[in-house]
Amino acid sequence: MGPASNRRKVDRLTRASALAVLAAVILAATGCKTFSDHTRETRTALDANNVEQALSASNKALGVKRASEVPEPLGDDDALLLLDRAIVLQVLQDYELSSRDFQVADKALEILDFSRSTAQEIARYMFSDSVGPYKARPHEKLMLNTMNMLNYLARQNLEGARVEARRFSIMRKYLLDDEKADPQAVGLAGAAGSYFAGYTFEKSSAPDSALRYYDEVLQATSAPSLADPIAALMATSGYRTPRLQSAAASAEPTASSPDGAADVLIVIGYGRVPALVAKRVPIGLALTVASVFLSAAAVQQANRLAAQGLVTWVNYPELVPTRAEYPAPLVTIDGKAHPSQVIANVDAVVQKSWAEARGRVMAAAVTRMLTRAAVGAGVGVAAGKASGRGGVGVLASMITQASMAAADKPDTRSWATLPARIAIVRTRLPPGKHAIEVTVLGRQHVLETTVEAGQWVLIDVAQLSTL
Repeated sequence: MGPASNRRKVDRLTRASALAVLAAVILAATGCKTFSDHTRETRTALDANNVEQALSASNKALGVKRASEVPEPLGDDDALLLLDRAIVLQVLQDYELSSRDFQVADKALEILDFSRSTAQEIARYMFSDSVGPYKARPHEKLMLNTMNMLNYLARQNLEGARVEARRFSIMRKYLLDDEKADPQAVGLAGAAGSYFAGYTFEKSSAPDSALRYYDEVLQATSAPSLADPIAALMATSGYRTPRLQSAAASAEPTASSPDGAADVLIVIGYGRVPALVAKRVPIGLALTVASVFLSAAAVQQANRLAAQGLVTWVNYPELVPTRAEYPAPLVTIDGKAHPSQVIANVDAVVQKSWAEARGRVMAAAVTRMLTRAAVGAGVGVAAGKASGRGGVGVLASMITQASMAAADKPDTRSWATLPARIAIVRTRLPPGKHAIEVTVLGRQHVLETTVEAGQWVLIDVAQLSTL
């Protein structure tokens, strides 16, 4: 057997070895968990209505034993994990610890927004969008203060609620001043926050501030429950807008309200926004989605690699399928039905936001794929020249590309324990004991509350299942 035959044999063996190594690398990559893999247990427990198990899973994801503990120091994803746990604690009506988690996460996210290093940006470009600290999406920032306001109002802590209301206002204004922001999306995402902020200042005897917040609600959605409160506030305030005046005109006569009635606000969070999960999509589909965000040269290069069979799949995050609809909660008080009204469709905001970002995220995934191919080819050429054997170059190139692909974890980070909908029932009740039943997503919540004359009470009900 001549030298040429020996070289061909060596090259064949080298390619076989490359395929074996490549298979091993890909196998190892399948065990590399994404963020949504780490939070799946929490979401699964919420679907099963096992909130205690959801809390245990949240603690596990944070690396702590008890809900009273917070990781020190916080890791890149811990702020987001704290938001998940804060919602679980809120469902369990542990409002104090829930507020603590919201506050720690809020401060951390403020810092992380400006903390990306050059090395992390390079790693994001080369390997994965999940490299580096998480940057919260606009609706998540608004919902953070919204949900924490709910914690304070449930405890009748108006001072804490006012602080959160002001933080909410600052964030809302910041987002509206951003030329890239969608005012309609900000309005929809912030409607519940504006409602709770208005309620906070109404009960704080600050009618001007309350009316300004209620006007924000009316900009985003109709709110029949606000007609009577707005009319009462306008009697002591000079603040006016056409929306407020129109709402006040539909108010019922005050004589219809029981003497010494208490103001009762029932807040119902139900369903859950869709989580992001890791997907592998064919390169052809990826280019269809991403081509508008890629240069013509990049598209040509990707098509060439696909034609050669060197690249067939792209790692990519995608929203899980969501429910087609969420039936409105059924609420009875002392046996009488009270219609509920949705003041926040968070699910719609999340899906709209992702639809707008999807092409850019896919383009980033394709760009990383092309970068890996270029680096792998360069390594292969260098290795082939150094050894004088083409098979070694192939091996080096394939191992390099496979190793970089293994590190490419789709960025599935998102705040996926948020309720898909927030609905309210607001009414006035005479002093005394009242039986409340809330039926939502097939589950009945039976509550009892005792109110005093002139008192205000917020009752929080949550059913965070997607099933």
